[in-house]
Amino acid sequence: MPEILRLLRPAVSDDLQVLVLADRGLWSPRLFKRIKDLGWHPLLRLVGSVTFAPRGQKRQRARQLVPGPGHAWVGRGVAFQDQRRRAGTLIVVWVEGQEDPWLLLTDLRPRKVGIAWYGLRMWIECGFRIIKGMAWHWNKTRRTDPGRVARHWLVLAVATIATLATATRIEDAALLDLPPAVLHSPPTRPHWRPPGATRSASLICQGVIALRRQLTIGRLWKRCWLRPEPWPDPPPNVQVHYHDPT
Repeated sequence: MPEILRLLRPAVSDDLQVLVLADRGLWSPRLFKRIKDLGWHPLLRLVGSVTFAPRGQKRQRARQLVPGPGHAWVGRGVAFQDQRRRAGTLIVVWVEGQEDPWLLLTDLRPRKVGIAWYGLRMWIECGFRIIKGMAWHWNKTRRTDPGRVARHWLVLAVATIATLATATRIEDAALLDLPPAVLHSPPTRPHWRPPGATRSASLICQGVIALRRQLTIGRLWKRCWLRPEPWPDPPPNVQVHYHDPT
């Protein structure tokens, strides 16, 4: 995985804040360090048995830093106590209804990381749906040659970006109460969807339908753009304690 990240680095703009999220099965000090060396920020999930020494305090089991569901703890310190020792910020989030808390480690300062950011990792499941049944039906391919597979995936990547950009123009026009055909540039001040609002159809579905229509009439839009989603809000009714002694 570190080698894949190294190959990806030149394609990422230096002015972007990049978070690398990974499940606990991928945790390693080497991966944590390699992500930082690239100028990115690791946000890696840890196993439930991990210990943590908050700065100025004794080492303890990380999950004991919160009294139970409905609480979160974010603070600086050192995770592990053997050759895997790693200084950083630990995030412990225990949401009501969950059997166990999230235990996450990052290099960001406690007040600079959101306790719900790790939830963005679940977007990968949506990505699987796009690549397979929802849009591109990769699951039906019979390709086995790695070179052919690589070229196919390049086409899928470009198609996904074009589809999302087309749908973003449609959604921005709807939020401005304008026909999408007359909106030729992104709004200077994006109109975010109201909190809690859900789309009647995903961006990928909207984009596929729009592109099919444009291809049918032979008139593709020349100007489309992407707009990031706002950072996810903290879970409701979660009390957060910050530990960041100077």
